Amino acid sequence: MNSAEQKDGDILVSIVILNYRRQDALVRSLDSALSQEYRNLEIILVDNGSRDGVADSLAGHAPGVKLVSLPYNLGPCGGRNAGIREAKGEIIMTLDNDVYLDSPFEVSKVVQKFAERPDVHLLAFRVIDADTGMLRTREWCHPRPWMDCSDTEFESNFFPEGASAFRREVFENAGLYFEPLFIGVEGHDLALRILDRGYRILYTPQVRARHLMSPAARTSDRPYYFYTRNYIWIARKDYRWLAGMKFLIPKLLMMLYFTLRSKRYGAFLRGIRDGFKAWWKLGRDRTPIGPSTEKYLGNLESYRPNLVVRLSRHRLEPQI
Repeated sequence: MNSAEQKDGDILVSIVILNYRRQDALVRSLDSALSQEYRNLEIILVDNGSRDGVADSLAGHAPGVKLVSLPYNLGPCGGRNAGIREAKGEIIMTLDNDVYLDSPFEVSKVVQKFAERPDVHLLAFRVIDADTGMLRTREWCHPRPWMDCSDTEFESNFFPEGASAFRREVFENAGLYFEPLFIGVEGHDLALRILDRGYRILYTPQVRARHLMSPAARTSDRPYYFYTRNYIWIARKDYRWLAGMKFLIPKLLMMLYFTLRSKRYGAFLRGIRDGFKAWWKLGRDRTPIGPSTEKYLGNLESYRPNLVVRLSRHRLEPQI
């Protein structure tokens, strides 16, 4: 029986939850998965080397959940890959431990949307604040103005890594996360490979996830280093030369702006150094997108609001 002939309830959905040292938030994320009214589920918890007794806690709280314990922290890329490799579902949902599903019906919405839209391969959820239920503009990197489009479906080049759903074939054909990135805009690299293979990303506001925003997931310097370094790596790995420079220069200027605002000069400069230090080594990992994908991305980006509007979003809820 192929996927078109299957009834919605016959489709196995895998929910992969990535955890690192935040058991209080993890319980809420697990409970939101366990409470889904869609029953053909497998739930996989990837513990990214927390070493805080999560396995013992899980045995008592959610014995039906499959635990993947990693010996040390592989970062979000390696952690998510470990869970995706274990997943058996035709649909794979990824959640972070500080993200939980808004209602018991979110998985059913995902299955229904994929059934309605065979042309779509990745769903980007609406990410809302855990306390207020309002849109978290910090997670809004879509090429549309959030003020006008947050309630509207549209094709995008962005997805929140810890609040999204994929058809399995996406990973089978576009590959997994690029693990050397470790953390920081890791979804951008994967999104480019997904789009370059003709798959499409849909922002789906009716599927909602609440974000608790874990302070344990960040240190003060880490985003300035990893984002800067990874933007350089992505420019080298995923773009042809001219397109890579068009991507990289605005990103480095953006990181410089954030750096000047926060005075995290050392982290920014280390990111520059390590980004270009590996420039030639990344040649063997290159997967540059083709001209048709560049054109498609250009069409998407034509809807992005101007710089003044984007800066107002950063003032409202800074990204870094």
